[in-house]
Amino acid sequence: MPVNRPSANRSPDGESLELLTKQALEASQAGDWDRVEACYSERETTLKTCVVDPVDAERLIAMDEQVRAALIVAKAGIAGLLVETAQVKRRLRRLRDISGPRSASNGDLHRQA
Repeated sequence: MPVNRPSANRSPDGESLELLTKQALEASQAGDWDRVEACYSERETTLKTCVVDPVDAERLIAMDEQVRAALIVAKAGIAGLLVETAQVKRRLRRLRDISGPRSASNGDLHRQA
Protein backbone atom coordinates (compact mmCIF):
# COMPACT_ATOMS: atom_id res chain seq x y z
CA MET A 1 0.00 0.00 0.00
CA PRO A 2 1.46 3.40 -0.98
CA VAL A 3 2.51 5.80 1.74
CA ASN A 4 0.38 8.96 1.73
CA ARG A 5 3.19 11.46 2.00
CA PRO A 6 4.09 14.36 -0.32
CA SER A 7 6.99 13.93 -2.70
CA ALA A 8 10.12 15.67 -1.47
CA ASN A 9 10.73 17.41 -4.80
CA ARG A 10 7.15 18.32 -5.67
CA SER A 11 6.76 21.15 -8.18
CA PRO A 12 4.65 24.24 -7.47
CA ASP A 13 2.12 22.85 -9.97
CA GLY A 14 1.98 19.59 -8.02
CA GLU A 15 1.32 21.50 -4.82
CA SER A 16 -1.36 23.55 -6.57
CA LEU A 17 -3.02 20.38 -7.90
CA GLU A 18 -3.11 18.84 -4.44
CA LEU A 19 -4.47 22.03 -2.86
CA LEU A 20 -7.20 22.32 -5.51
CA THR A 21 -8.14 18.68 -5.05
CA LYS A 22 -8.27 19.05 -1.26
CA GLN A 23 -10.47 22.13 -1.68
CA ALA A 24 -12.74 20.19 -4.04
CA LEU A 25 -12.96 17.35 -1.51
CA GLU A 26 -13.84 19.72 1.34
CA ALA A 27 -16.42 21.48 -0.85
CA SER A 28 -17.98 18.15 -1.84
CA GLN A 29 -18.28 17.15 1.80
CA ALA A 30 -20.01 20.49 2.47
CA GLY A 31 -22.30 20.05 -0.54
CA ASP A 32 -20.86 23.11 -2.31
CA TRP A 33 -20.94 21.65 -5.82
CA ASP A 34 -20.31 24.99 -7.55
CA ARG A 35 -17.02 25.24 -5.66
CA VAL A 36 -16.17 21.63 -6.55
CA GLU A 37 -16.70 22.45 -10.20
CA ALA A 38 -14.55 25.58 -9.93
CA CYS A 39 -11.71 23.64 -8.28
CA TYR A 40 -11.76 20.92 -10.92
CA SER A 41 -11.90 23.49 -13.71
CA GLU A 42 -8.84 25.24 -12.34
CA ARG A 43 -7.14 21.90 -11.77
CA GLU A 44 -7.80 20.94 -15.40
CA THR A 45 -6.07 24.12 -16.56
CA THR A 46 -3.06 23.36 -14.36
CA LEU A 47 -2.89 19.74 -15.52
CA LYS A 48 -2.58 20.81 -19.15
CA THR A 49 0.82 22.36 -18.47
CA CYS A 50 2.51 20.07 -15.96
CA VAL A 51 3.71 16.54 -15.39
CA VAL A 52 2.40 14.79 -12.29
CA ASP A 53 4.60 12.52 -10.21
CA PRO A 54 3.07 8.99 -9.99
CA VAL A 55 2.93 9.12 -6.17
CA ASP A 56 1.15 12.48 -6.32
CA ALA A 57 -1.18 11.13 -9.00
CA GLU A 58 -2.19 8.25 -6.73
CA ARG A 59 -2.96 10.69 -3.92
CA LEU A 60 -5.03 12.89 -6.26
CA ILE A 61 -6.94 9.86 -7.52
CA ALA A 62 -7.68 8.76 -3.96
CA MET A 63 -9.12 12.21 -3.17
CA ASP A 64 -11.05 12.15 -6.47
CA GLU A 65 -12.66 8.89 -5.38
CA GLN A 66 -13.76 10.53 -2.13
CA VAL A 67 -15.31 13.40 -4.11
CA ARG A 68 -17.02 10.85 -6.33
CA ALA A 69 -18.40 9.03 -3.27
CA ALA A 70 -19.81 12.31 -1.90
CA LEU A 71 -21.39 12.96 -5.29
CA ILE A 72 -23.05 9.54 -5.30
CA VAL A 73 -24.48 10.18 -1.82
CA ALA A 74 -25.75 13.62 -2.90
CA LYS A 75 -27.35 12.19 -6.05
CA ALA A 76 -29.08 9.49 -4.02
CA GLY A 77 -30.37 12.12 -1.61
CA ILE A 78 -31.70 14.26 -4.44
CA ALA A 79 -33.34 11.24 -6.07
CA GLY A 80 -35.06 10.44 -2.77
CA LEU A 81 -36.30 14.02 -2.46
CA LEU A 82 -37.64 13.93 -6.02
CA VAL A 83 -39.58 10.73 -5.27
CA GLU A 84 -40.95 12.27 -2.08
CA THR A 85 -41.96 15.45 -3.95
CA ALA A 86 -43.78 13.43 -6.61
CA GLN A 87 -45.68 11.55 -3.90
CA VAL A 88 -46.73 14.79 -2.21
CA LYS A 89 -47.86 16.23 -5.54
CA ARG A 90 -49.98 13.13 -6.19
CA ARG A 91 -51.55 13.37 -2.71
CA LEU A 92 -52.34 17.05 -3.21
CA ARG A 93 -53.85 16.34 -6.61
CA ARG A 94 -56.04 13.61 -5.09
CA LEU A 95 -57.16 15.93 -2.29
CA ARG A 96 -58.01 18.61 -4.83
CA ASP A 97 -59.99 16.10 -6.90
CA ILE A 98 -61.84 14.85 -3.82
CA SER A 99 -62.73 18.35 -2.63
CA GLY A 100 -64.63 19.03 -5.85
CA PRO A 101 -65.04 22.29 -7.73
CA ARG A 102 -63.78 25.46 -6.10
CA SER A 103 -66.12 28.22 -5.02
CA ALA A 104 -66.07 31.29 -2.81
CA SER A 105 -67.79 29.30 -0.08
CA ASN A 106 -64.94 26.77 0.27
CA GLY A 107 -62.29 29.32 1.02
CA ASP A 108 -61.26 30.64 -2.40
CA LEU A 109 -61.34 34.39 -2.80
CA HIS A 110 -62.71 35.99 -5.96
CA ARG A 111 -62.30 39.56 -7.00
CA GLN A 112 -64.74 41.45 -9.16
CA ALA A 113 -63.58 44.26 -11.38
